[in-house]
Amino acid sequence: MKLSKKINKLILIGIILISSFQISMLILPIQNNLKVIKYPKVFQLNDNDKEWVESTLKKLTTKEKVAQMIMPWVMGNDRSDDTLETVRIKQLITEFKVGGFIYFQGDIINEKEDIIKMQIMSDIPLLIASDFENGLGMRLTDGNTFPYNMAIAATGDTSHAYNIGKAIAREARAIGVNFNFAPVADINDNPKNPVIGIRSFSSNKNIVSKFTAAYINGATAGEIISTAKHFPGHGNTIVDSHIDLPKISKTKTELFKNELDPFINAINNGVQSIMIGHLNIPSIQKDTLLPSSLSPEVVTSLLKEKLNFKGLIVTDAMRMQALTKYYSVAEAALMAVKAGNDLILTPPDIEIVINTISNAVYANEIAEDRIDESVRKILSAKRWIKNTEPKWDIFQNSNIYNPHKILAQKIADRSITLVKNRRKIIPIKPQKYRKVASIIFSYGIDKDSLLVINKMLAENFSSVKTVVLNNRSRRRDFSNAYNYARNAQIIFLPYFLRAQNDDSSLKLSKKYLAFIKKVLRLKTPSVLIDFGNPYIISDLPQTMTYICAYNDVEVSQIAALKAIIGKIPFMGKLPVSIPKTKYKLGFRL
Repeated sequence: MKLSKKINKLILIGIILISSFQISMLILPIQNNLKVIKYPKVFQLNDNDKEWVESTLKKLTTKEKVAQMIMPWVMGNDRSDDTLETVRIKQLITEFKVGGFIYFQGDIINEKEDIIKMQIMSDIPLLIASDFENGLGMRLTDGNTFPYNMAIAATGDTSHAYNIGKAIAREARAIGVNFNFAPVADINDNPKNPVIGIRSFSSNKNIVSKFTAAYINGATAGEIISTAKHFPGHGNTIVDSHIDLPKISKTKTELFKNELDPFINAINNGVQSIMIGHLNIPSIQKDTLLPSSLSPEVVTSLLKEKLNFKGLIVTDAMRMQALTKYYSVAEAALMAVKAGNDLILTPPDIEIVINTISNAVYANEIAEDRIDESVRKILSAKRWIKNTEPKWDIFQNSNIYNPHKILAQKIADRSITLVKNRRKIIPIKPQKYRKVASIIFSYGIDKDSLLVINKMLAENFSSVKTVVLNNRSRRRDFSNAYNYARNAQIIFLPYFLRAQNDDSSLKLSKKYLAFIKKVLRLKTPSVLIDFGNPYIISDLPQTMTYICAYNDVEVSQIAALKAIIGKIPFMGKLPVSIPKTKYKLGFRL
């Protein structure tokens, strides 16, 4: 009897101990898991944040996890509540449960209102991205616009990159955009590059690395996710990946010595996201025809393992012809996930993509853990954003917003570079010239409201004849332009055509160059001004006066004319070398 009581007592104690252990395991499962799970250090999270990430992840079905990896587009120009666009967006949020969106166009007030509505509709906070490389004005009609990267580098001062990164971040966060696909970390060491050009800081890896890091640090201070793009480097190409698949024929050693340097530096400076370009790089891919965005060797072996990048990895837009020419929607999406990407940007068909990747998980073609790895990073980013919600309405606070506009003009003023002044006509005294011709060469910027240089010339010179030549101009327009030039005492030649290699732009460029040569033969004092392609003087060695503004934004047009007429000094230095000339990196008069 006593023995039986002892046995019962021991059994009871055992039951109590087991129950206590089970209860403790129920209370602290997440805390125990947190010790094993590795979170990206670029998103600084505390234990409560990590618990939210894990509990949120646990609630999601496989399809919902996959949907978190998809980032469709929003055009942002459709305001009605019952249009196909707004119905599509609502369906993507409430039915498909996508993880975020990228905005392409709109205006400040309406985009802010749209984003608020979208966030309310979503069970999980959305990542809202945009390409604000040089400011909100790149996408929004009323957004502030800063000079492009090449102009920033022409100042020689990395603090300008930091300040721009921070200013853009604060403006973006104020309207609800929390993810900026910038800065461009490509080295533009091919002057014929049709898509990067002035979006790059320089043709020199050290300059690109320093300015890229400064921009990222500014963006982080402004509390936005920044993105170094387009890994492993889109600078040395002659094909635009929007049109076809560019090939980079460099060895692995050459890539590490040059193209990869800015990205390595960006990783060391805590960049939170990297965008993979649609590029073909045979030296680091087993499948030598594969786009880098779909290559495990590029995304996983190189970026994640060799370079130890732990942040978000996003594909370039999946609608670009570098992919769509060669792969179906389903093929490209599946390969992108297998390669190691976390976010699939703007796939052409969202439902096909979610179903394809989910079915691959169900069939054990992709491990659920692989999906969890990406979604955990995405949720970590969302938690970091929540912890850094802006406490300002920047557009209502002139003490914050106006200094951003002043900063844009200050940087533009310091970027203008005098490359050639053979006849010593710079600085120009406006009162000296009574007959002025301005012949503007444009590809896409044709509206008078955007051509600020016209307004500035009219304000500073007594009589100005202006003509804008573009892809719609006919022989009569060129004839009128030549007559203006022939009767002028000084000729301004603002050149707004960027380096492009589609057939129409090449033909237009050749047409422009032939006409400029004809005008230069008049021997009348003239000023050629680059507003988008600093390399054009390679084909115009007979030019006597050449000025680089690097880009066409309003502040740079204003700065160029101020420098020409002597209101400000020329302070910029070439951040690139110009082929077939003596004008090399760092040159200025």
